[in-house]
Amino acid sequence: VHLEDRDGVITVIKAVSRLKLFSPYESLIIDLEIDENVSRVLVLTLNTAVAEELGKGFGYYNYLAIDREPRVERPSDAIPYPSLSKIDLSYVDHVSRVPCWTYPLVLRNINEVPKYSIFMLLDVVKKYIALMTLSSRVTSYIGPGSRITVFNGKASYEIEMTHLFTYSIDNDPYKVIEDCVHKAAKVSGFKPRKLKKKPIFMQGLGWCSWNALLTEDLSHNNIINIVKGLRERGVPIKWIIVDDGWQIASSPRSYYWFSKVIERLDVDRSRFPYGFQQLVKELKNLGIEFVGLWSTINMYWGGTSKRFIDELDVEGYRYPPFDSYVPPPDIASAYHFYNKFFSWIKDLGFSFLKIDNQWIIHLLYQGTKHVGEASREIEYGLQLAAEVNNLDILNCMSMTPENYSNFLISNVMRTSIDYIPFWKADTKLHILFNTYNSLLFSHIAYPDYDMWITYDPYSKIHAVSRVFSGGPIYITDRHPEKTDVELLKKIVLPDGDVVRVDEPASPTKDVLFSDPYNEDVLLKIASRCRGFPVVAVFNINREGITITDSISLKHLPFNVEPGLYAYYSVFTGRCGIMDSSDDLKITLGELEVDIYVFSKVIDGNAIIGLKEYILPPYPMTTYSIKEKNISAKFRVQGTVVALINGLFNEIPTQGTAIEL
Repeated sequence: VHLEDRDGVITVIKAVSRLKLFSPYESLIIDLEIDENVSRVLVLTLNTAVAEELGKGFGYYNYLAIDREPRVERPSDAIPYPSLSKIDLSYVDHVSRVPCWTYPLVLRNINEVPKYSIFMLLDVVKKYIALMTLSSRVTSYIGPGSRITVFNGKASYEIEMTHLFTYSIDNDPYKVIEDCVHKAAKVSGFKPRKLKKKPIFMQGLGWCSWNALLTEDLSHNNIINIVKGLRERGVPIKWIIVDDGWQIASSPRSYYWFSKVIERLDVDRSRFPYGFQQLVKELKNLGIEFVGLWSTINMYWGGTSKRFIDELDVEGYRYPPFDSYVPPPDIASAYHFYNKFFSWIKDLGFSFLKIDNQWIIHLLYQGTKHVGEASREIEYGLQLAAEVNNLDILNCMSMTPENYSNFLISNVMRTSIDYIPFWKADTKLHILFNTYNSLLFSHIAYPDYDMWITYDPYSKIHAVSRVFSGGPIYITDRHPEKTDVELLKKIVLPDGDVVRVDEPASPTKDVLFSDPYNEDVLLKIASRCRGFPVVAVFNINREGITITDSISLKHLPFNVEPGLYAYYSVFTGRCGIMDSSDDLKITLGELEVDIYVFSKVIDGNAIIGLKEYILPPYPMTTYSIKEKNISAKFRVQGTVVALINGLFNEIPTQGTAIEL
């Protein structure tokens, strides 16, 4: 085995075995020696055993949300996480658990890193080390411990040049992650988020059918009635997703639920008797600008029938376990396959796609091609066909190296396992997972924190996390009469724009290596809004205790100019002045949340923004302080919170400009 390190890119130049074939599974095992005093490790792992208890919530709460009897007993509101006792999974066990999501872990010992991890951030003496794995010709994983395991996907005597992972070292933990990703982008098949266009569904507030209807109740009438009800209540939904359940699908072809295949190139007429064109037409008549359609990277969970590919007039690759067909693993054939399907979708009036089940390309082509080669051909064929048809993609179940290493065009990805409605435990873990996962993935694509129900008991904390995600913001209400319109008014401007931070938020430096679910600390995430520092603070403690903690501007993930700052609490109205070196004490009870806005004080004056919105600076278009005079312009009218001559004031605006 010939390994090379080129400026933090670890590459197998060539690996040769003359005695026996390299296994298609654990082909190579490479032990890393990290000669540093590692005090803490933040890990993102695909090992689903660490979240063993989480799956119990789906069979209970998902059915409550659609007014059905739960299928399982109610799970605990304080489930253990992480579970580290059964993490030594065999490869077969690992892939049978659908390992498509990463789970963050904070560990004290690098030897505790579980198998099938993809990223780690090490806290060493006065510096940080970041390491992320890639899918090039093969795919690599971290663990157990500091071991790198290489997955080939095809038995062979040789493994030719393939990039395994990148690493970076720096004294800034945020810069070290960004540098690590940029190194990966140079040798891998993706572009960083900032170099790609923003998808259309980043505009305005969205609605998705999934938690509102599941597959059981998905239909033309139910979608139209819900969207009409939301619009009548003044909720300016701009885009929607028709999720799973529209297909003509088979019964499962094995004991796995995901062995169902799509049978016909058509919509289920028992659910959509007028076809999709009529559905899209009626939605646009209700004011919906963009309609998206759900599918999977392999067309359906288990692939397609022979009849489907004949109707699509394409060649398929046979997948023997389910006697089904999937797109072929070469870019020309994959592009042709997807282009035919996406052209059909585009002709029906759809504007974008949600592509689910993307992790499955890790499995589909084993024995035919090296896993990295097959994955790249499929991902590129998919993205190019979508681009040609002017269809943006929301990527889902796609947090594996085979996916993120190939996001050349795609620029939004889900960053956690599904939202589970009404469940206290999931609310806490959902916010934890998205926050820490986004440390890595927000450099590759806009993070999607998933939909939520506005009449969920914990809707407020969900809403704040979505606004700070920097990604798409969308709801999944079933009952428009229950929709929390007042909450949405704090998020959506009159023109339909949604408030959000300038960049995806990151955990503050003091909680980077903390565990807010199990420790007595508040989760703090920070970004800027129109250039103003903003911090969201959450109490997601498992035991539900009240916690007192502090916010410090020196712990933000970006540099803050020294000096005095006015601060303002969005939910309590608490306000004051603090030095940039001071700590601001804050106390929150279980699942309470607050947002603090900070504004530099100049000659005793500062402006916060409009108090009617979750992010007061967002509606501001211009802001200046000259010779002790404050002037600002806003897109909408409202109540301006400002510090004037050292005193806080609330001034109703008569127009969209103000001078103080």
